[in-house]
Amino acid sequence: MPQHDMRLQFSLELPRDAALVRDARRTLDGALAGAGVTEECRDDIRLALTEACGNVVSHANLASGYHIDVTVDDGECVIEVTDDGGGFNPARVPPVEPVEAGHEPGHLKESGRGLQVLAAVVERLDVVSVEDTGTLVRFSKHLTWDPAPQQEP
Repeated sequence: MPQHDMRLQFSLELPRDAALVRDARRTLDGALAGAGVTEECRDDIRLALTEACGNVVSHANLASGYHIDVTVDDGECVIEVTDDGGGFNPARVPPVEPVEAGHEPGHLKESGRGLQVLAAVVERLDVVSVEDTGTLVRFSKHLTWDPAPQQEP
């Protein structure tokens, strides 16, 4: 069976604990590495997952935990990170500003850049947030595969 025909699906239910973001990242990375996804592609997915989970840990103050759903199908990885942490109104989020003078242009302040970073490394990003309820961050990335190992005759 060719690698791009692989189907993978799993869910993680995690407490709102920054230390466990690393574990979620390792779990997903291990599964994708085992399937033959390239390191560069996995780097983007790890970064996106880190940012999505980091937003829950940093901003979803009412949430005790959050949920990660991962689906790999038809050469695409779709990840949903859902929390019940009260949600937010995207219109109230201030625009991202560059760092102070003296730093390289184009670099963003450390705080408030999570969704912009996430959007830069994935093909699709959807954020659905309902004030006083929670937030769903869904993103997808087309997978690239390491060349198949040469089989000896």
